[in-house]
Amino acid sequence: MRDENLLLARRQAEFEDFYKGLLAALVDFVDRLGIRPAHEVLNHAQQFAPHLETALCDLAPADEDDRTWLLTRVAYFVGEFFVQKHKGCWYVCDVNGAKYFARYVVGRFPRVPNGGIMVDPFEVAQVFVDSARPRRLSDFLEEVETALMSKPPLH
Repeated sequence: MRDENLLLARRQAEFEDFYKGLLAALVDFVDRLGIRPAHEVLNHAQQFAPHLETALCDLAPADEDDRTWLLTRVAYFVGEFFVQKHKGCWYVCDVNGAKYFARYVVGRFPRVPNGGIMVDPFEVAQVFVDSARPRRLSDFLEEVETALMSKPPLH
């Protein structure tokens, strides 16, 4: 538990730098895919989803470094997509015992039925990048959307 708490403290301390880097990397990623104006992804991610789907459907990482680079940028897009769509935010999960403890997540969505839900964009991106081609980004986004819009279980 001590190591997890140290990781949480480190991620919280580095959050501002992480977020600034995320925004710059996302714009660069969209630009490298030839989608313009790339900076508009920071305000209109939903409009960029079909273009990214086309660009990524058959894209195959050349090696593990390429896979990590792609996975990270897809995660940035997935996170921004849901932050913008549902007026949420990026943050570090600080809920002890939570599945995503000490991970960068998106959530705090004020208008979804399951308001306490958080999404790990890196988990979504990993499944997407590692899935068989051709793959459809919209399928993965719809799966997350379904989870967000479902009512939380009664206890």
